[in-house]
Amino acid sequence: MSSSTVIGDVTLTLEELLKEKQLPPGSFSVSIKSPADEAVEPMKPKVNFFLFRVEENEFARNEDWQAVGTDSLHYPPLVLNLFYVMTPFVEDKRDEQRIFGEAMRVFHDHSIVDPASLKGVLEQSGEELKVDLCRYTMEQLTQIWSAFSKPYRLSVVYQIRMVSIDSLVERATRRVLEHQVYLEQA
Repeated sequence: MSSSTVIGDVTLTLEELLKEKQLPPGSFSVSIKSPADEAVEPMKPKVNFFLFRVEENEFARNEDWQAVGTDSLHYPPLVLNLFYVMTPFVEDKRDEQRIFGEAMRVFHDHSIVDPASLKGVLEQSGEELKVDLCRYTMEQLTQIWSAFSKPYRLSVVYQIRMVSIDSLVERATRRVLEHQVYLEQA
């Protein structure tokens, strides 16, 4: 069961994963602000991980109502895919590439997030998060940066699936309690 706070909890989970699993520890800080609000700070390497798009998961759209007990049905959850753009902010370009590679290694090694690493409502949900590196062309990445009104920076996009928000809609139903069969001889 996931409440509507799950999107923020996914971001928290991934932010903490980047902080805790980087090697050597403390190589870079992690920011979730818009890249438009970021600036390169001397001597302070940073990876920005920003949620920029949310879409409904097309494969989970046609789920049936789910039985709750014998007298009610529960509307299926809203299942989402979240898209994050990840960008390093470092003065030195070699360091930028190094911390970028390390951040990408963290997500590669944890492409299915360990249940012990889940935060917030995800901790008790029994759900898994899948972290996928997306193939975005230079044109698509440039469009993202144009939306931020900033010049292009080295970036990748990650898709996180499947994030569920439970519905609060239920409807009463009656179950078949008795079954009768009539046979006639021909």
